[in-house]
Amino acid sequence: MATEKKKNKEIEEKASLKTEKKESKVSVAEKKKEIKEKNTPNKNTKTQREDTEKKESGAKKANTTKKLENTKNNEKDNDEENIKGEEKQEVGAESLIKPEEELSVEKLAKVKDEIKEEKNKRKNKAKDSKVRKNIFRNILLAIIVVIYFIFINLGVKAIPVTEYIMDLKTFSIFAVIIAVITFEQAYKKDDGSLAIHGIEIVAIAIETLILLNLYSVKSEYFFMTLMGITIAMIAYYFIKCIIIAIKNKR
Repeated sequence: MATEKKKNKEIEEKASLKTEKKESKVSVAEKKKEIKEKNTPNKNTKTQREDTEKKESGAKKANTTKKLENTKNNEKDNDEENIKGEEKQEVGAESLIKPEEELSVEKLAKVKDEIKEEKNKRKNKAKDSKVRKNIFRNILLAIIVVIYFIFINLGVKAIPVTEYIMDLKTFSIFAVIIAVITFEQAYKKDDGSLAIHGIEIVAIAIETLILLNLYSVKSEYFFMTLMGITIAMIAYYFIKCIIIAIKNKR
């Protein structure tokens, strides 16, 4: 009996050990499953985050592209509207101008006539100013010539004979030099009035030489020729001024 009890105890102990081993294996397997389950959600969360980030970036890109397209479309629409508005304004302006064109033809003709009249007035004013300057110049030259011959007349009594003859020679030479200078200026500027003044100065030089010869000979006609020359020069410049004024009027 005792041996049978021992055998039964051993059998029970072996069975209990087997059950404990089975339970330990089951617990280990359950722990592994729990660990796997804990690790797997982390992986799933990472993938979910990456997917969400990708989706968000794609949505942002799509929004930006849509915004750019919308802005471009709005700009195109605005440009088209502006062009249409400008065309409408031009058409409106043309429509306003067209009925006024018939009236403006007469106004344009009047304006053209007024412009021509103003141009003619300006030209006439310029011509008048030139004529006035020319007349004033000739009057000034006439005064200088008269004063010159008056001094020659006064020098007969005030200056000695030799000095007086030398003065007349120097005056004639000086007049020739001035005439040459005026001729050169007239040639450079192509001015006929200056050439005429040069001829007048040459005539004055010749007149002084005539007076020199008469004075050196002690002719009785010296004072008569001097008075005649002065009167002739005054008459010459007076007639010249009248001719210039008549030409301007014509």
